Amino acid sequence: MRKLIIYTLALLIAFQSAIAADFSVNGKIKGLTNGSTATLKNVFNGQALATGNIADGAFVLKGTVNEGMLLQLSFSAAPQINIEMFIGNEAVVIEGDLAAPDQIKLTGSVLHQTYEKFRVQFAPLKDKLNAIVPLIQAETAQTPKRDSLINLYNSYKQVLLNETVGFANANPASVISSFALFAVGPLFSGPQELESTYNTLEPAAKKGYFSEMIVKSVGDAKIGQIGSMATEFTQNDQNGKPIKLSSFKGKYVLIDFWASWCRPCRQENPNVVAAYNKYKLKNFTVLGVSLDQDKNSWIQAIATDKLTWTHVSDLKYWNNEVAQLYRIQSIPANLLIDPTGKIIGKDLRGEDLLQKLAAILK
Repeated sequence: MRKLIIYTLALLIAFQSAIAADFSVNGKIKGLTNGSTATLKNVFNGQALATGNIADGAFVLKGTVNEGMLLQLSFSAAPQINIEMFIGNEAVVIEGDLAAPDQIKLTGSVLHQTYEKFRVQFAPLKDKLNAIVPLIQAETAQTPKRDSLINLYNSYKQVLLNETVGFANANPASVISSFALFAVGPLFSGPQELESTYNTLEPAAKKGYFSEMIVKSVGDAKIGQIGSMATEFTQNDQNGKPIKLSSFKGKYVLIDFWASWCRPCRQENPNVVAAYNKYKLKNFTVLGVSLDQDKNSWIQAIATDKLTWTHVSDLKYWNNEVAQLYRIQSIPANLLIDPTGKIIGKDLRGEDLLQKLAAILK
């Protein structure tokens, strides 16, 4: 029985070792100085994953990554040379000569091979875009030359996007496709376009850091946009009672961002009051979010302007957490939410607000 327990334990240890696989980079690069070091870092956070000494141009680096990741190999004896590699927990070999850094080759990683295919397509177009930007910035006025440069930039940008989307379509199960979409994400016309392309990928590609960053950037960009779902928040009213946005579910709600010190807000308040009084019995209400700092001023303005709906504030001025959440850059501002929580209107003022409410609250 004891032998069986020991044997079973040995199998468990072997299994744990198998699932906690490490990467190894076996290098042989001519021109490296004996006693110098090679270091492998995460490109995105600068974390050193492994460091090794060099002897006769050879080195071994070992470590663990949670997923396939873009890493950078550097040498203390040649700080001007940095070699990118996209690997997971794999055994790879890198060989070459410092005198010809572009000819240094890495083998043993399917991930890196796929990354290289994308890089060969991506790098020249990226360089063209980067070269045009300062030329456009140097043209201070709307001139034919500036317009021509902008058109050329847009042309290169579209080619780059087309190449990237084509790459993702050809490699739908590779995490390199998530990386590629992440890399060109800011060039898409909006979060919906990026999301639409990302959604064509297979589940195997929707894992890890780059996938998480795409999902986050799309989600962040949608916050406060018409057609998106309003993001939940909780903030205290004048009496310190926590008020949740979701507590209004089932109603049309105008989230109204304002402040007692904001003259345009105070001038707009009579229009909001008129809308509220006209439609408050038709499943409509207002939730005021104040960017005030002084509580007394806030409460006084509510009374003076006869704002008889629910109000919240954390008295943090422009750092109001709800305003930060919804990327509010100026006030007055508002969002109209339907009973399901979807944003159906934005920055509706005066007659525009009344017309919108008249159309949906017949």
